[in-house]
Amino acid sequence: MDTTAIDAILEKGREAFDIPGTAVAVVRGDETYLQGYGTKKLGKDDPVTADTIFAVGSVTKAFTTTAMAMLVDEGKMSWDDHPRKHVPGFKLSDALADANVNLRDLVAHRTGLARHDCLWYNSRWTSEELLAKIAFLAPAFSFRSTYQYNNLMYMVAGLAVEAASGMTWDEFVRSRIFEPLGMTRSLTSVNQLGAVGDFCTPHEKHEDEVVIVPWTNLDAVGACGSINSCARDLANWVRFQLGDGTWEGRQLVSKSNLDETHSPHIVVPVDEASRDLAETTITSYCLGWNLLNYRERTIIAHGGAIDGFNASVALVPKAGVGVAILSNLANDMTVWAMRNALLDHLLGLPPKDWNAEIKAIHARNREKADREKRERAEKRAAGTRPSHELSAYVGEYSDDAYGTATVGLDDGGLCFAWNNHTVKLEHWHFDTFAGKYEPPDWPVPIEVLFSLDADGTVSALRLIWPESGNDRLFVKRKTNDAPSQG
Repeated sequence: MDTTAIDAILEKGREAFDIPGTAVAVVRGDETYLQGYGTKKLGKDDPVTADTIFAVGSVTKAFTTTAMAMLVDEGKMSWDDHPRKHVPGFKLSDALADANVNLRDLVAHRTGLARHDCLWYNSRWTSEELLAKIAFLAPAFSFRSTYQYNNLMYMVAGLAVEAASGMTWDEFVRSRIFEPLGMTRSLTSVNQLGAVGDFCTPHEKHEDEVVIVPWTNLDAVGACGSINSCARDLANWVRFQLGDGTWEGRQLVSKSNLDETHSPHIVVPVDEASRDLAETTITSYCLGWNLLNYRERTIIAHGGAIDGFNASVALVPKAGVGVAILSNLANDMTVWAMRNALLDHLLGLPPKDWNAEIKAIHARNREKADREKRERAEKRAAGTRPSHELSAYVGEYSDDAYGTATVGLDDGGLCFAWNNHTVKLEHWHFDTFAGKYEPPDWPVPIEVLFSLDADGTVSALRLIWPESGNDRLFVKRKTNDAPSQG
């Protein structure tokens, strides 16, 4: 293994995108290479090592499906079980989906339910409270017709693991996966970081400046993305996934059920970035993994992105090759560039300047965002005023799934508070207000459109996330209504 070339790939990628720190695990046959690069925290001389912990985000999903595979082996669950067999409170609003959904559907992203990530992101709600809200979420697509990524469904899968095993999801992953594989520095919660030390600080780019952001606690939806790990531990995970379900002579999971997690279950539309970045024409989602063609090779891969971190794990089973790349700067495409360059080197493919490809995509994305911003501004009706004095919009508004939102007055304007988020509202036009994006106080830009009833009284608001196309209608609570519990 040419470790000098590997180091050059990782350092070049890190420097190209201003990433404070990265780490890599490379497995090829019987060989393993581990290395850290850069610093754990911007501006500090604190080198990243192979033991430094990063958040891995949705790389967690394959741990959850591997846990499920173990329980299927033991006869404690079946991939085709209805979720209610293990999680009685689970319900989908669509009758057809609710009657026919199984555990496999949850972890293959084929329930048709939109993401609704704002329900759990920096949320005050527990997994049980989030579970109850799912029944009030209308599907975005018909059941099993379309790939629709959904983190909440992995939360439900984690609850099923708990019910079937009699352990918490955290305990099961730790005792049945981390410990047997010798993943001694892997954690399932940010609350455990202080006890182990040697972990990275998360960073993001705001207006082209790298800034420090807080760690995000994902305990309520842990099974979708709460694992934190290091290059040394992930090397063992990669080697295990490349194998037949055994580790050091012990069968942890059957080969058939491990293979099931690597098998395609639904077609994933190939977007422009994937075509450009990986020369990919076909992608399917398996159970916690993507299966795709990469430069005429078949790879199994999954990325992970959470505030301030990115990760990518990729397997090339036929070549006995696997890589795990960790970054303490949020931007998944930069990790893809390093992953692709590594795979090219390890598989003997013609080299390509993936960093340049990523920068070109970034430039196109900025141009698109600027164009959409201009187009939106052009549609703004100039010289309009709200239909009422601002005090008329103040009050509590409720939605069955999203709970209570409060509109108040702040420094001469309106502010919108929901869940654990508060954002100032700027008048846009007529009765539409825009949420001022001040990261990390609010995860995405929003619009709030107030509506009136027949007598002209403010009666509701529609919360719109323009980036995702999602919106929710919150009805205003009258002064004599019972207080909301949401």
